[in-house]
Amino acid sequence: MPGSGYAVDLYEADRSLGAGLLLTRCFVLTANHCLRYLRGDEERISVHLGDGTAVGGRVCRRVEEADLALIEVLEPELVPPALPVGDLPRRGDRWRGLHRPSLSDPHLSGHVDEHSVDYTCVGGGRIQAIQLLAEQTLGDYSGYSGGPVERESTHTCEPALLGVLIEQYPDRQAPERAANVLFAVPLREVMSRFPHFRTGHLLRALEPPASTAERTGRQEEQSATRGVVAPPAVGVPVGALSEAPSAPVSVDAAVAKGEALLSALKEWSERGLIDPAQVAGLQVHVAKNVIDLALGGDMP
Repeated sequence: MPGSGYAVDLYEADRSLGAGLLLTRCFVLTANHCLRYLRGDEERISVHLGDGTAVGGRVCRRVEEADLALIEVLEPELVPPALPVGDLPRRGDRWRGLHRPSLSDPHLSGHVDEHSVDYTCVGGGRIQAIQLLAEQTLGDYSGYSGGPVERESTHTCEPALLGVLIEQYPDRQAPERAANVLFAVPLREVMSRFPHFRTGHLLRALEPPASTAERTGRQEEQSATRGVVAPPAVGVPVGALSEAPSAPVSVDAAVAKGEALLSALKEWSERGLIDPAQVAGLQVHVAKNVIDLALGGDMP
């Protein structure tokens, strides 16, 4: 049960998988272990938004060692533009969880104990995590994973998304129970773990598509300078923020994706999550692709 405009529930048919959050209108972030019982090879799921709307989703990237997973929203035009404002955590920040497993479960809240700690996940990966103290001593925080952790508003700062909740820490005196120490992955770590949000990938993804002949010519030219044989040209679709081939995109869907990405680029730049020097170029590429499609061109 989502607690805000960007907190979502994830389902496979009628079976609840856990929580997630909208990073943009095109992508949902969750804890990878929430998807561990997902059936089928295609990994299709249903994303339930805060207003009750259900949209299709597809798992497009897993980072098991960091317990993170990225889900592509297949119908971004149905997602309302209620996207999070991100920020970096600070020690002592008051936080609240925006997701609870059911109406009979309490909301989580507390304060940031450590804003950045070296932490080894259950999956074996070493990450920079936020160490949280929860005021609610439940003994078991299962069902809260994948939900967004938001900084509470104060007289000096606005609410802001800090990260995604992934793990609880066992009580050393009673290992079958959990202590009130929780760990979340901050946004900076999320951006570094997924190539979809790296500046270089965004630039490549938004480049106008080259013809097969142009790609082959460039490859042969590059190979000649290195003294190697060029591999066969492979047509890889660009323009979608996913490494998998994509289906043709409608004008409405392209505009929705473009608006979401432009908004996210501005926000990420202001928060220091991506290099501000690259933002102007990225924005031009986004706008150009959307305009080309609206004027009757093909969307890459």
